[in-house]
Amino acid sequence: MNASHLIDADFDVFNRLIAMPTLILNAQKVLFVNEGFRQIFGYDVHALNQKSILSLINPIYVDAFETTINRALSGETYVDQGELCVRTKEQNIYWVEHKSRVVMFNGVPHVLMHLFEINEKKRVESHLSRLLKLRESMLEVTQSIVRTEGIHELYKVILRSAINAIDHASLGTIMLLEGDYLRPVAQIGFEEQGIEDFKVPFKELFLYKAIGKKVDQIAKINDLKEFGDYHRINTTSGKDDFIRSTISAPIYIKGRFFGVVNVDSTCINAFDDDDVKLMAFVRNNVEIALTNQLLYEEKAFLSRFDSLTSLYNRHYFDEVFESIKERAERYNETFKLVVFDLNDLKQTNDAYGHMAGDVLLKHFASSCKNLIRKSDILARYGGDEFVGIFYNCSQEKLRKRIDGHLKHLSENPISYRNKPIICSYSYGIALFGEEGSTLNELFKIADDRMYENKIRYKLGFDFIETFESQKINIANRTV
Repeated sequence: MNASHLIDADFDVFNRLIAMPTLILNAQKVLFVNEGFRQIFGYDVHALNQKSILSLINPIYVDAFETTINRALSGETYVDQGELCVRTKEQNIYWVEHKSRVVMFNGVPHVLMHLFEINEKKRVESHLSRLLKLRESMLEVTQSIVRTEGIHELYKVILRSAINAIDHASLGTIMLLEGDYLRPVAQIGFEEQGIEDFKVPFKELFLYKAIGKKVDQIAKINDLKEFGDYHRINTTSGKDDFIRSTISAPIYIKGRFFGVVNVDSTCINAFDDDDVKLMAFVRNNVEIALTNQLLYEEKAFLSRFDSLTSLYNRHYFDEVFESIKERAERYNETFKLVVFDLNDLKQTNDAYGHMAGDVLLKHFASSCKNLIRKSDILARYGGDEFVGIFYNCSQEKLRKRIDGHLKHLSENPISYRNKPIICSYSYGIALFGEEGSTLNELFKIADDRMYENKIRYKLGFDFIETFESQKINIANRTV
């Protein structure tokens, strides 16, 4: 073995002349550390041998470190330099590059190891690595806008991307504002049952406690103990644990507070300033992605729904009818098409203004929740005219249901500028199959019958049953 021979006097030289951390060790114990090592890592020889040098080294690097020592001492070829992540006595992370050579002391081989600080190098590497992961994650977010079927799936992608990009983040939530509370719409690491009914008051948010009422900055909280007890959670592992540190970022859409993205850890001091910068990048991309997605969903909604009443619009109803017709013909099904037309809407507009008319239209649409079953369809067909498709009931039962709805509306007028306004309508029913099979055919029949009922309404007979009991012939009357 070609190795230098050391004597006791050499240790004094290492202390006086070598500033970099230096140690001499074999497989059993540490023989010597210089003053530079003691100052940086806080351990002397005695403390190291009690604790074991391996306990200071990040577990990822322990096997490689032991292999280097064992191969060097056995005279085999070994890698004489490498990197180590070491924890100091103060529990700080310290990155070093070690350069090693074999020396002899009292006839026994040892490894002389110099440690060169590379914290800045590793910080830059880590930052670049995180940035790369983050860009990949944000690319996934961007692509998911095209792939996913809705905003809630996008939330999950966003949260997973944030946790993947930020080291030491093991849990996370996206919570959205609902009144004075926030509810989770996506979560990772929490037991599903324990969080599905969870809600937190706005003022109880970690973000609110750390930043204050404006909640317009990202908050890094190293130890949640400063706000009271740690937050107990049920994790996906089935074990109770505590959130001990967190980064919380507010989400703003169109200048309004929308919710928060939280990434959490069960350890204190889990996050650093680089993580805050990464969270800012996440938050910016989240806001862009959500804004685009919400605009897309708004356009998709408007393409199908009427903006005033939130019922289906005419264009979409026409499309849906063709599908309904094909299915009915294939499976020999039947349904009723009903045309509704609000009564006296023009008089309401003339008396109270068009805003009152809009209120009346929205009130009708909202009240139809008690009329329409899950299988039924209702659309605003234009102006004050609506059209619906009803399944699984006879014509007589459908009439009674509609007349009951009309009666409820007449007994519960709306108040507009302290004036009561009754929402009333006339309607007509056509039966698919027996009376027609196309939309035009059915609509014309139902519209004619609606028109007849409109005449009856003008004559003062509110419901079909009332009119029929009077046996009045109104075939040639006009409105």
